[in-house]
Amino acid sequence: MDTAEIYSKKIYKREQFDGIMKWVDDRELILLVGSRQTGKTSLMYGIIQNLLKTRKVEKEDIFFFDAESINDADLLGRGHEEIASYIGAGRGGKKYIFIDEIHYVKNIDRTLKVLVDHYGDRIKIFASGSSSIEINKRFRESMAGRKIVFEIYPLTFGEYLEFSENDQLYKAHAQSSLLKFHDKISGETKRLLAKEFDRYCVFGGYPRVVLEKDGEKKKKILEGIYTSYVRKDIASFFKMEDIEGFNKLVKYAAINSGQILNYESVSRDIGIVRKKTELYLQMLENTYVAARLRPFFGNKTSEIIKMPKVYFFDNGMRNIIINSFKNQDERVDSGVVLETAAFRTLVKNVENIGQIKYWRTKTGNEVDFILDGQKLIAFECKRKSAAFSAGKYGDFIEKYKPSDFYVLNLDREGVEKHFKYKQLFLA
Repeated sequence: MDTAEIYSKKIYKREQFDGIMKWVDDRELILLVGSRQTGKTSLMYGIIQNLLKTRKVEKEDIFFFDAESINDADLLGRGHEEIASYIGAGRGGKKYIFIDEIHYVKNIDRTLKVLVDHYGDRIKIFASGSSSIEINKRFRESMAGRKIVFEIYPLTFGEYLEFSENDQLYKAHAQSSLLKFHDKISGETKRLLAKEFDRYCVFGGYPRVVLEKDGEKKKKILEGIYTSYVRKDIASFFKMEDIEGFNKLVKYAAINSGQILNYESVSRDIGIVRKKTELYLQMLENTYVAARLRPFFGNKTSEIIKMPKVYFFDNGMRNIIINSFKNQDERVDSGVVLETAAFRTLVKNVENIGQIKYWRTKTGNEVDFILDGQKLIAFECKRKSAAFSAGKYGDFIEKYKPSDFYVLNLDREGVEKHFKYKQLFLA
């Protein structure tokens, strides 16, 4: 796609856009990583539009390469001298290079290292990729200190509202956040937000899915995203032959999302060896489809369950895998749906996903999510606030003294003793 076509495209702003733009004038490579169709390419289009419209960069100084294109991949694979010559590095103004799906280019890490080292004052490079395994393996040493990484996930609920072009609800939602309250949002606005949040929990936040209005088409798009992911990222890129086993593991993880995962039990239930179970879960994690949450230990390691939980980053993806698109009040797994949405919200609010943990004792006491950062913050999810039993959490509060304990729910906001009740669609 040429810059003239990109210039005219309608681009919706992502929450990470401003953070990315802060690095535009620095030497480092900007690397956008995330699963397929989460909007990495559109984010780069948005950056290009900003360069053209706000910074008045000349169209001739912007170059966009699709590494899945044979011709583009061929040029990129010829090395730094060919690329520098092609874009005219050193002639005219500063050049801006955008490379989509960078992991398809052989030896691209070495090429980019030289470009950053020798042309960093004359060239700015942006790139996207779908596999953290491959990118980390190839870029860890060669690009150390030369790259800034942004992880791009499916839309948050706030981004969903913007993509849905519901300005009133988007502005109302923007008044609130995960850790603070706003009393000026009317009851009717909250009702409408809750209704949209239910849709968000059904079809999720993949941008193309959100932009499609028809429910059946949304399902088809989600099915296509998953099929493409398995075919291109898993079967082709990772050269995996046991696709049936991988699909079994993915469905098992989706059905048992939010539950403690015992690798031996999983392997036995789906009929694959433990080594493959761990490998497939690692692939899900490193392709940004799901994440394993480790337990929070504190100082009481002897009483804590040590196995991980798995959460998907997007309810729509999970729903297509288990083939369930009912509304929350019709589902037997509505608690998991709410936890999945809560997990996506927490991801937005941390620098490192490893800070998100869970707590559970061998006797069954548990807290859904723990933010283990500079402060210790606990989160428990309940669709209805009345289902929350404060007495169950006294032991946790006494032992670990969290700075805050939030009850994420759909019907109440306010503070009561040790607990802050927060409506998740306002987080």
